[in-house]
Amino acid sequence: MECKPWYPADFNQALLNTFTEEALAELLERPNCAPRFVYGVLMLPTALKYFIGENPTTDITKRMTRACVSGYMLHQISPQSPPVVVQTSNPRDTVQGMLLLGLDMDQRNLIYDLEGGLMNLVDVRAQIRLKDSSLPCHDICSDRMIDAGMFAWYGSREGLIPVKSTAWPLDEFLKEKFYETLLILNTGICWTDRGCFCKTGVAIGLSFSGIIRD
Repeated sequence: MECKPWYPADFNQALLNTFTEEALAELLERPNCAPRFVYGVLMLPTALKYFIGENPTTDITKRMTRACVSGYMLHQISPQSPPVVVQTSNPRDTVQGMLLLGLDMDQRNLIYDLEGGLMNLVDVRAQIRLKDSSLPCHDICSDRMIDAGMFAWYGSREGLIPVKSTAWPLDEFLKEKFYETLLILNTGICWTDRGCFCKTGVAIGLSFSGIIRD
């Protein structure tokens, strides 16, 4: 996954966020805050905050970082649906997504309510990158494996459509009215290529890098 100019600014910020060893340790030491690996709609900070009941003003990107999990592949139930992951026998198969840290039990339960049904919560090892805080002027990173929970498909695989990439392409989803509605519900503001509109439909600004293209 790479940053793109038309992605929401908070999602690009989450993509660029890399923990130091100290910051990671602080988040992992929080009691009853088990990490979660997500790979679909919940990778988007605005959507994540809405579904877990987080304050819209919270900068949740500070608790998110890019990650990947091996031994799984992305699939879709239909060409327009969010992805699910299916376990494979090939350890080289990977899924790219986001590692979420610092979620309390209530927030994790809300994710369970959203992702449950035909998916089981499974234990995985998520690989992330850490930056060296002792060398702030140098971009030196190392890999780290983190134990996390992830929702994986356990229903029939018949009819599932394999996703050709290791990361779910978000571009089409960001154009949909559903995401636009999430923005309005979460912030009261809707960004489109015509500018920024409040709930009353009055233009109050110009477009920015996180626009949703109609």
